[in-house]
Order: sequence, then structure tokens, then C-alpha cells
Amino acid sequence: MEKYFDIHNHLFNKDFLAKELLYRLMKELKKLIHPENDDERERGIKDRFVKIKEVIQALKRFRYALKVFKKKNSTAIYEELNKTYKGEFILTPLTFDLTFCFTSSPNRDENSDNDPLKDVFEKEMEKMFGEIEDRTRSLSRDFNSDSTSEEDQLWNNYLKEKEEFLAAAQELNVQHETDTGKTRGLFGKHLPGKYDGFEEQIKQLEELKNHPEYKDMVFPFLAVDPRRDGILEYAKANVGKGKLFIGVKLYCPNGYSPTDPLLYGPEGERGGIYAFCEDNGIPITTHNSDGGFATFSKKVLIDGDIHVNGNLVRINKEKIAFKTSILGKDAVYERAVTLNHPLLWRKVIEKYPNLILNLAHFGGGQQLEGAIDHRDKQELWANQIIALVKDPRYKVHTDLSCFSEPDILKKFVASPVYQEIKHRVLYGSDFILLLLFENDFTDNVTQFKKIFGSDFDVIARDNPKEFLKHVL
Repeated sequence: MEKYFDIHNHLFNKDFLAKELLYRLMKELKKLIHPENDDERERGIKDRFVKIKEVIQALKRFRYALKVFKKKNSTAIYEELNKTYKGEFILTPLTFDLTFCFTSSPNRDENSDNDPLKDVFEKEMEKMFGEIEDRTRSLSRDFNSDSTSEEDQLWNNYLKEKEEFLAAAQELNVQHETDTGKTRGLFGKHLPGKYDGFEEQIKQLEELKNHPEYKDMVFPFLAVDPRRDGILEYAKANVGKGKLFIGVKLYCPNGYSPTDPLLYGPEGERGGIYAFCEDNGIPITTHNSDGGFATFSKKVLIDGDIHVNGNLVRINKEKIAFKTSILGKDAVYERAVTLNHPLLWRKVIEKYPNLILNLAHFGGGQQLEGAIDHRDKQELWANQIIALVKDPRYKVHTDLSCFSEPDILKKFVASPVYQEIKHRVLYGSDFILLLLFENDFTDNVTQFKKIFGSDFDVIARDNPKEFLKHVL
């Protein structure tokens, strides 16, 4: 049987995502406590059981995700994923470079690890669980742990899950505090003793790629952050057919522009990563939704274009400021719109029309649903992606990674736009990060196969083969 492809997945563990994962957990708990949807807010007021049941389910999900994140290396993560895939899927794992997420400066010498994460995490957890318990006070009043009543049993389950989640998260917090070690020196200068999680990812993927059973099942993509010393030279030496990496991964909301000169080349001239990839048929997957990770700094130094109110504005090595701190409700959205809007990618693709590009996540589930409902509103994020994907002059794709909303997928498959672009849609899971949002990964894969039917062969086999045809 011909194998499928999971075009968007991650095989990293706690060794290089401890800090970022803790912030993500805080964000997800905040969303649960302060729902953005009016119906959810109203429901939470009316039914005291609903909210605490949702919290219990989320804590179980987060605890399982933490258990997987704590596996010893990328090979162990791959083996966990393969329990579902059973050798039927070839993976293109995407690396992350989050080194500069916590700083406004691209100078690593200024990046002292003084983030008070332990205190922040403990205070935020205390505050959030306090809010949960205030809202369900009637459940906790006169609580009897030996009682068999529904209310007492529910509260007992909540306390148990809370305790076990905090213990697991605290272990990750300790990991963040103690992450030190020798770096491999792949990218120029390093702070003495500074742990470089990105280099650790490369080391672990090398080990996985050299595994005799898995070497033909895993084809990694290299994360390129233009602020990292020596990354362009490293990419040119290590990305391409027959090399450790077969593609490039970008994540602009982490604090840089898609038109940064290292990526885009000088204005009016070809150069940088895009020219290298276009010349060699190397595919690029770029995060392109209004969610996910983003720079934790309120100010970042930008060299390139940003998106402001529907227009592109050129910034020449100046700091821009965001209105919202990273734990604020709209923080990730603000950074994504500014640094990762599809209009920025239109500028890239107009300069490099033969670039093989995947605008990952299709803008996100809510953005896709909005585009399906309002095809006439071309300014919508996902409609901008659709316009690029449909354009026959370009080789733009999109993927459906981290989709945990089956109703939106069903709506997409039933829509006219699906038939117009299905030859450019890619299957991706976003494992391991999907575990933060999906209660059962195997069920998620089963849902995809059921919803797409025979077209699952198209999005998970035919289209990925076209996307990767120059590098496999």
C-alpha cells in the first residue's frame, strides 16, 4: 500500500519547549475560564456542572500532553505517534526555533535567561484556579471527600485532576529552570553554558533519521529564524534532496517579518532563503493562522514589512510595540496580524512566483469557517489564503493541521471552494501540539478519514507528493 504523508507535525519534547509550553498552558486555561463565545459565557453561568466538567476534561488532556512531552527524545515521540499511524504515514517533522521569543533584540548576548517564569506560572495558576473555584463555590461548600453525591464526586475529581496537573506542570517548570548544557556550536557564538534547544532538536532528529527502521519514514524541515547567526549558510549546506532537512519552516509571529532581508533578499534583487528555495525546489511551510505561539515580548526589532490596517508598512531595523502582553486575550492575534498576515505573503510570492509555499493551518478553524460563510468578503484572512492557493501562477498550498473541529471540516468539504482548491490542500496533524486541544489523537485521524472519504488519498498522498516532488 502506498503511504500517506503527515505534512505538519512536531517531534520535540520538553528539552526545548518547557518555557513555551508552560505559557501555552496558561493561555489555554485562561480561554477556558474566560470564554470568547457569548453562548459559552451564558452557559457557564446557568450550569455550574458544565464548567467544572470542562475543566476536568481539559486538565486530563493537558496532563496526557505533558506525559508525552516528557518522553526522552524525538525517537520516543515518533514511536508514540506511530501507535496511531502504524507505519502508514511518512512524516515531515517541523523544527521550532524559539530562542528569540522572549526578547526584543536579535542579539543573543542580551538574552540573559532572567524570565521569572516560576513565579509567573505559580501566580497565574493560583489566580486561575481561584476563579474556577469562585465560580463553582456551591460545589465546594461543605465538601465531603467520602460522599457519594454527584456534586461531591465531581468536586473530588476536580481536586484530583488539579493536583496531578500541577505536579506534572511543576516538573516542567523545574526543567525550564535547570536547562543548561553544552551547545554544538552550529550557528556561531553562544552564551557560556547557555542551553540551545534548537540545536538539541537537530541532534535528536539526526538520531531519528539515522535509525535503521525510521530513516525512510521521517524527512524533517529546518526552522529558519533570520535573527540566528549563520542560519542562511547552515540551511544552504543542510537543506535539500538527500540531506538531513528537505524543507524550511518559518514562524514569523515569533518576532520577524516575512520580508526580512535574510529571507526575502534586498528590495529589487533576488536573494536570501526564498531565492535558495525557489532555485532548488525546496518547499517552505510557514505558520499562517491567528493563533499558536507568538513572541512574548511587547517590543520587537523588525527589518521588513508589517501589516497595519490592510496596508504593508516598511520598517527599517526599528522596534515596534504591541498593545497586549502575551497573556492578554488578543496578544497572539495582534502579533499574527502584524507579522504574518496573508498580504505579507502575497508580496513574497509575487517576487518569487515559483516558490513552493504552504500557508499552514488555513488561517485557523474560525477563520476558515468565516471565509466559507462570507466568500464575498475578500479581506478575511482565509479568503486571502484561498485567493493565493487558487491562483494558477503560483505554487501555494495550505494545510489543515491542528483542526479539532469536525463540523468546520465537514462544512469545508461541502463548500464549492473545496472543489476549487482541493488539489492544493495538505493533510497535517500538528502532533504533538494537537494534544493540547484534542482529547483523542486517534479519533482525530479517524474523523479526517471519514470526513474526506476517498479524497483523503488526495490531501494525504497525492498533494503532499506534489509538494515534495523536488526533494524526495
